[in-house]
Amino acid sequence: MAQRMTRRGPLTREEIVRKALVVAETEGMDKLSLHKIAAAVGVRTMSLYNHVDDKADVLDAMADVILSGIRIPEGDDISWEEGLRALARSFRTAALEYPRSSSLVLTRRLNAPAAMPVVEAALRFLNRAGLEGAAAVHVLRAFIAFLIGTLSREVGSAPTYAGAIPGVIAMREQELVDSGLPAVAAAATELAVCDHEVEMEFGLELLLDAVRRRVEALCDS
Repeated sequence: MAQRMTRRGPLTREEIVRKALVVAETEGMDKLSLHKIAAAVGVRTMSLYNHVDDKADVLDAMADVILSGIRIPEGDDISWEEGLRALARSFRTAALEYPRSSSLVLTRRLNAPAAMPVVEAALRFLNRAGLEGAAAVHVLRAFIAFLIGTLSREVGSAPTYAGAIPGVIAMREQELVDSGLPAVAAAATELAVCDHEVEMEFGLELLLDAVRRRVEALCDS
């Protein structure tokens, strides 16, 4: 079969995936289609099928590109705490490079082959902390759940409560109290804003502290 050509030369799977990310970031995931991807690379839609199976195949490949952006810390001298911090921060950086496409990683592909080196690194750091087997896997899953929730909130897939309840925040403190919301009244100023990086770092330190306590408990038992 003859090689399909674009104005820039032979069409490749990599170009299709890269253009799909451009379309998704420009127009949104809900507007992404094979027709728009084909137009972006300058071919007819049917030409894409020489390189991809279907739209699901493209979505998986897009997720792999995002996951490949996660930088894994190397070196035996890195503490388990710094290793996990670095992985979490790199995960966030990789996801935010493609904020409108990051849902593919957050909801679809954490079991992808491209994610396995990240999982390997996380387990290695947990082993270094003294957690192995089921204990390490439980902690790994807690970290994954935290990162997915935090990043989903940051890219707009989950509520932040910041600015989401302007009517409530605008109420006078006494009105909130009278409405049966005294705790909301007391925290109204803080609820009105959300610094995503600060919130992630706060939650990350909570998790690391919990891991330390678990390790100490195992050592004492």
